[in-house]
Amino acid sequence: MEIKEISSAFYLSRNTVRKYVRTFQESGLSLEKVLGMSDEHLYGMFVGGKSRTGEPSERRAELDALLPKYAARLRQKGVTVRKLFEKYSHGYPEGYRHANFGILLLRYMLQTKAVGHCDQMYINFAGDRLEVTDEFTGNPRQVEVFVAILPCSHYTYCEAVWSQRKEDLITACENALHSFGGVPVAIVPDNLKAAVTRSGRNEPVINGEFEVFAEHYGCAVYPARVHHPRDKAPVENTVRLMYRSVYADIEGLTFRGLDSLNSAIRGSLEKFNAARMASREYSRHKLFERTEADYLRPLLAVRYQMKERRTATIMHNSYVTLFKHHYSVPKEYIGKRVDIVYNSETLEIFHGLRHVATHYRDDTPYGYTQKTSHNLPGRHGSYEKDLGEIFQRAASIDNIVLVYLKEVAAHKRYLPIAFRSCRGILSLERRFGLERLVSACACASHARLYGYQDVLGILERGGNYAGFLPSSEDCGTDAGEPKLSRHKNIRGREYFSKTNISNNLKTDSNENK
Repeated sequence: MEIKEISSAFYLSRNTVRKYVRTFQESGLSLEKVLGMSDEHLYGMFVGGKSRTGEPSERRAELDALLPKYAARLRQKGVTVRKLFEKYSHGYPEGYRHANFGILLLRYMLQTKAVGHCDQMYINFAGDRLEVTDEFTGNPRQVEVFVAILPCSHYTYCEAVWSQRKEDLITACENALHSFGGVPVAIVPDNLKAAVTRSGRNEPVINGEFEVFAEHYGCAVYPARVHHPRDKAPVENTVRLMYRSVYADIEGLTFRGLDSLNSAIRGSLEKFNAARMASREYSRHKLFERTEADYLRPLLAVRYQMKERRTATIMHNSYVTLFKHHYSVPKEYIGKRVDIVYNSETLEIFHGLRHVATHYRDDTPYGYTQKTSHNLPGRHGSYEKDLGEIFQRAASIDNIVLVYLKEVAAHKRYLPIAFRSCRGILSLERRFGLERLVSACACASHARLYGYQDVLGILERGGNYAGFLPSSEDCGTDAGEPKLSRHKNIRGREYFSKTNISNNLKTDSNENK
């Protein structure tokens, strides 16, 4: 930093800063050695062992003893500095005059109520909302304005959001961190419900989702005290500056959506941060790069993903259901209530404070996701996967078997039933052989019989043959056609023969007579 900047930052005269720099240069000592000295050695080296302030006078000592009581009374309603001075001058007529009395009292109050915020980010919502127009209905809709500030440089971030709910608050805070390019040690919010569930003097209760967001980026949530606006005075003042800059720049403009409004806000905000600060020779952006950017901790590569929570009961088959998909858990949790914490990619299952299982999210309706480590009884995996493996095995045997098994699966409709039927049909190979199984599948397909019992019946009735073309003996039909069941309403081909037709006509004429 330049001498002028050091003088302005530490409220020292330029000559004093030059004196300290000259003393350091003339000493010939390295910077590391000087930084390793004790405070007494540094004071003797730069100040010369002489204190610039002597012992306080008697009237100063008397006033210093009264200042704590005066400061406490000044916070009461109706008490002014004038009234306190009148009481002081009545008891100490030789004391300070009104001007010095007010200066010393104010200096004491500033020292005792100092606010440290060099490692924090202040956030707040503006009191005045902005407006966007719905592009479909044309109706106006009011939106909230989020403001964040780094107090050392007063570098500012501003964004319009739909509401003050925790989802919008977390999204706006994350956008502010990425705009600043780093993470502070603490985030200081107001006592709004999206950030603070229950306020308290000693340990306020932080909203669970907002606290998880802060832990994700490695920072803390340090709410401002109730009825203590000085705890977040920089952001309160910045909100007023937003009214004069951003609000004034977009006044009278119409925005068809939140994106267009935020685009206009970003343009105005860039000019605000690049403008020279009052009574300074540099802007907020330049001051941020010089004094504050290097002290922010680096951002994580993965952005925070907000998670939802749902409570469910473990079913008797040791699965829990989320959005019609079933996920396995160890069988000792059957019948117990668990919490499912999920996002767009994964879900975690908790029983109380104990982590039970983690699964990749799958929204396939009525599907099953299982981990082999859960050691669940019965079959493993999904029916779709196992049925696909059966189809692959059938294709390696013969295309006739594959086509027939797919017809069986389509006919059964319900996957568990189709899986059992197809598995049973393939198991007949061990009993009857490969060639007979292929021929039986061809016969069953020709007769439109789809099932394990149908194929088994064909194999048990048929003889030993080599080909797969259906015959009357193999399929139980005549001339390769299906054998129809006996029923009074089924006439058969004999009914339509020439002899039978003439006999039927004679019978009908006799009945009519």
